[in-house]
Amino acid sequence: MITDTEDTVTAPGADTIPGIVRENTFSIGRFLPLKGENTLINGETPAVGTLRTETIHQAVRVAGVPLPAEKMNSDFGFIILSLSLLLLALLIVTARKAVVAGLTTLSFRRQPTPVPPGTSEVLTWPPVVRNIFSALNIGLFAAVSLLSAGILEPNGPAGSVWLTAIIAVSFIAALMLRHLTSIVTAELTGWKNPLREYMNVIYNVWFTNAILLFILNAVIFFSPLNNPIPIIIAGLAGSTILLFIRALRLLVIFHKGHISILYYILYLCALEVLPVLVILKTVGVL
Repeated sequence: MITDTEDTVTAPGADTIPGIVRENTFSIGRFLPLKGENTLINGETPAVGTLRTETIHQAVRVAGVPLPAEKMNSDFGFIILSLSLLLLALLIVTARKAVVAGLTTLSFRRQPTPVPPGTSEVLTWPPVVRNIFSALNIGLFAAVSLLSAGILEPNGPAGSVWLTAIIAVSFIAALMLRHLTSIVTAELTGWKNPLREYMNVIYNVWFTNAILLFILNAVIFFSPLNNPIPIIIAGLAGSTILLFIRALRLLVIFHKGHISILYYILYLCALEVLPVLVILKTVGVL
């Protein structure tokens, strides 16, 4: 009997199966992981008995870093800045000459002596709008500075709103008290023109300072700053320089009016240095 045999040829082929499968953990979906007990070699199929299920009853969460509490109400800051921009645009469009002429009073160059505005002129709408603009931005910057520096603790979103309102109203009250004091002093001493000119300088310095603080407030609220302290320091430095210029302008006005330097020192201590010390003592800096 002749038996036929088939000749078999082994065809070479590329082996794409890894020698050892290092993973021994499998999963079905997201909630039923399967873990193998043995390491698979050469792609062997594991037996069903070698797999066991583990049910995840509770998701494991990694503890994150909580966001810091909001010290300043950003919505309220946006409202104040929008209102300030509207007031500034109104002044530029309707009273540009008065604003520019007022800012030139800060210069130390010899200029033609203008007639200082009287008490009734101070209560007209351009100075009133200018003072409201100054009060809003100075109050907002002061509130941001006190809360960011940790001098005062924020009492919720409404706390920053009330703090800004209190500072702004106090600023207006102090400005009106300074104006009333200057009127009484002018009537008693006869220095009407020098004191009127100095009051005009005071209003213009505060308005210039408010424009600077308006820009810094916008940077604090609308830029991704992690630490606003450098911006606050820059604002305080600018305000200090403007107050120093105001004191020098007072000296020039008193010298031009042939007023004794002794009165200048008394006026400077009573209405410039003393209020600042009282404010610093009130907020707890001193």
